[in-house]
Amino acid sequence: MEKPRCGRGLRGFSMIEMLAVLAIVITLLLIGVPALQTYMRQGKLRGIANDTATLMRLARLDAIRRSCTSVVRIVETPPRVEGFPDCDLNGVADADKPALGSFPVPTGVHHLAPPNLQGKLSVGDFSASPIAGDPNLAIFQPDGSIQATGGFRFGDDLGNFLEVWVAPKATARIEIHKCRVCTDASIRADWYASGEGGQVWTWK
Repeated sequence: MEKPRCGRGLRGFSMIEMLAVLAIVITLLLIGVPALQTYMRQGKLRGIANDTATLMRLARLDAIRRSCTSVVRIVETPPRVEGFPDCDLNGVADADKPALGSFPVPTGVHHLAPPNLQGKLSVGDFSASPIAGDPNLAIFQPDGSIQATGGFRFGDDLGNFLEVWVAPKATARIEIHKCRVCTDASIRADWYASGEGGQVWTWK
């Protein structure tokens, strides 16, 4: 018969072991939290840019299908992007036709262009709205063209900017660009698509 063993039996973690694990967890958090915050900011900017590009493609197809103009515009309060048929060209959604969609601008993202152009001033070119004081409009024609080239821009508080740009007029190609230097939104060479010239987007 085996003799019972004396002693403490199974022991728990020592204080040193627990402190070591805690130090590792804190280190991982210090590394991971900033990366997670950057990823979330990227996700918000990319999300509203992709939603806007999708809405523009839908507006272009709707203009062709209905044989009348469709509009995409930004709204400053509450901040959003919306699209609608506008067959009478008055800058207002046609009451007898359903809206094409509306996407709110997420928290931490703004209608913003470098260096600090806010609201309607962030819009690059496009067509003037028939309604005085409104931001410029992306107006898609029944033949699939756009009335005037331009783009809607979005930025965050750290100086990251994306634009949804439509050009040329005839084919109304829709692309998402990011700026490199971000000092002047009017410098077209500063805006580039992801992967263009082998360059990937970098974030602040």
